[in-house]
Amino acid sequence: MAELLCIFGGVILFLFMESAYRKAPIADGYVPRNTYGQGEETVKVMVRGLEEEGKELEIQFQVKERQYTREQAQAAMEDLAERLREIILGENPDLSHIQEKLNLVSRDEQTGFRIRYSWGEADWIGYDGTVYGERADPEKGYPFTIKADISDGLGMIRSIEIPLRIFPPNRSREEEERRGFAEEIARREEESRLDEGFYLPGEYQGRVVTYRQKGGRDHIWLLALGILLATLLHARGKEEIRQQKKKRERMLLLDYSGLVSKLQIFLGAGMTVRTAWERIVLDYQEGREKGGEERPVYEEMLQTYYQIQSGVAEGKAYEEFGRRCMLQPYWKLAGLLEQNRKTGTKNLRFLLQTEMADAFEQRKNLARRQGEEAATKLLIPLFLMLGIVMVIVVVPAFLTFY
Repeated sequence: MAELLCIFGGVILFLFMESAYRKAPIADGYVPRNTYGQGEETVKVMVRGLEEEGKELEIQFQVKERQYTREQAQAAMEDLAERLREIILGENPDLSHIQEKLNLVSRDEQTGFRIRYSWGEADWIGYDGTVYGERADPEKGYPFTIKADISDGLGMIRSIEIPLRIFPPNRSREEEERRGFAEEIARREEESRLDEGFYLPGEYQGRVVTYRQKGGRDHIWLLALGILLATLLHARGKEEIRQQKKKRERMLLLDYSGLVSKLQIFLGAGMTVRTAWERIVLDYQEGREKGGEERPVYEEMLQTYYQIQSGVAEGKAYEEFGRRCMLQPYWKLAGLLEQNRKTGTKNLRFLLQTEMADAFEQRKNLARRQGEEAATKLLIPLFLMLGIVMVIVVVPAFLTFY
């Protein structure tokens, strides 16, 4: 799988680089120039022939944007002067009825010309194009003139005057009330500049008003954060339990073949199932006292041993052992041990031999499955490395050819 991903990534990178080279700006020595207003460009080329033995040299030079002739510039300025009267309208219907913000563009994308505006009364139109028409006559409006200087950046300038008529903005009743209330607050603030503070209006247009500082409940996100963390901790706890259960089951499956093998050896040496069980448990306890690893299956066997010592019937103790392990092989082993009480040890040895062969085959399959899981996890860093390589290759290609 990983090999196929590497081959696929290599093919993608190859095709991209082929496309990039085909779009390279240099073909047969011809260098295309940016059109009007797109600015100059730095071009790098590899030159062969200046040195002997076919060695290539890198040459870098600047290519400025295409320039207008004087006649072309004059024609383009005249065209922009006509279009500018529509461009600055923004959302207004026409120049004779200005109520909304003007679109005072500083550069025309079509021609690349720069535009500079000027007017006499800054309290009617802000330098960002905002219109302050509250004082205008609602019927006749207020006449206003904007001067626009169009420049090509090479010394040619075309100046035009754009007459406007400003009208009061269209506002809803709520907007008017909000504006009037804000003006009342501004008036009180201005009158109390020499005082330590001032009072907000307690009434406005016959209505009692109350206040609350905005942002007083900005900390509500802490509640949401607490709920989120609680949810994550709960999910984490469930995930840890699931992982612990999965780890326990894996260890039980890994130890099953060894347990069956030990039982077969001890039974072959003439021990009974009970004495073999006791011997395995005592060996495990001795190993634990010397710092050995805790293994779930032997802990369950130790509990079964204590049950038998306390008087619980062997058959019932083995049955509970299989139930606590909760895996099919251990259910089968518990059944074989219970069957031994009826058929004898000789038959049990033969059954354990067959079971041991199956157990070793299961362990090989488990080891193979764990190897496949580990290989799958390695795909994540492989994808990350592939992404980094693609970025390293693609970004310089874009910077060079685009």
